[in-house]
Amino acid sequence: MSSFKIGNLYEIAGRQAIVTGGGSGIGQMICKGFAANNVNVAIVDLFQDRIDKTIAICEEIKKETGSTCKITSLCYDIGNEKSNKELVEFINGNYENVDILINCAGIRRQNKVTFTPGESLEKLHEATNSIGWNDFRDTFDVNVFGMYFLTAGLVQKLGEAAIKGDGRGVVICFSSPCSVHNNQFVPTYQLSKISIDHMVRIMAAEFADKYIRVNAISPGLYASRMTPMAPDDPSSNMKYVHLVPARREGSSEEMAAAIMFLCSKGGAYVDGRNLRMDGGRLLTLKGHIYSDE
Repeated sequence: MSSFKIGNLYEIAGRQAIVTGGGSGIGQMICKGFAANNVNVAIVDLFQDRIDKTIAICEEIKKETGSTCKITSLCYDIGNEKSNKELVEFINGNYENVDILINCAGIRRQNKVTFTPGESLEKLHEATNSIGWNDFRDTFDVNVFGMYFLTAGLVQKLGEAAIKGDGRGVVICFSSPCSVHNNQFVPTYQLSKISIDHMVRIMAAEFADKYIRVNAISPGLYASRMTPMAPDDPSSNMKYVHLVPARREGSSEEMAAAIMFLCSKGGAYVDGRNLRMDGGRLLTLKGHIYSDE
């Protein structure tokens, strides 16, 4: 039967997507996937130069694939209350429909000092206190508050899309495997991501009557500004890639494929869930204590 063909199950051409954090990393991967599959994509980012780079890449993809999608630029700071409101107003006033909202923008503030098991109590005190109040505020402004208020501001558009069915009217929020493991101590980031996990559930429940679906993706090690490829970069978790059962980082195509699933008829019965795309990393993470034996 033709209804079971992949082209019908995962067709999302012609839909309108909004992608925050689309100027780099995973957000850019998603924009590339949408452009290749004829999805109109609005790229939201704090930095215009990053948006321009993604647009240039997507335009090349359009040429290669014959896509006729429309790519638009939205340079706003979702972590700033005024800018977030302006973004909501602009989208509601200038976009006829919003079928897909991808909340991918995020920041990670790390403690400046790290503690290694076996070091002194004084070092533990120094490491634990090497993060500031503003680091917490900035992280939650972008990772939690910005995501919530952008989604809330677009509920009308998302609800109108959901009525059309076949996976429309979907919100995908980006969490992290760190929301459920304690292998590293990055409290600002970890606490923001566990907040996203529960926010997805409570929004999905609140929106259930209109079947505006809200799901999360928790990506493991994917190359991005937050996770640079250089394994010797102290800010990057790529140094752990050899510990992942998959023995590699995730690919752009794998991320795009998961997004296509959740946004289409294929994923239209998935709501309030967290898809952990980590190559099995959570299976092998453990806590550590120092032993002199």
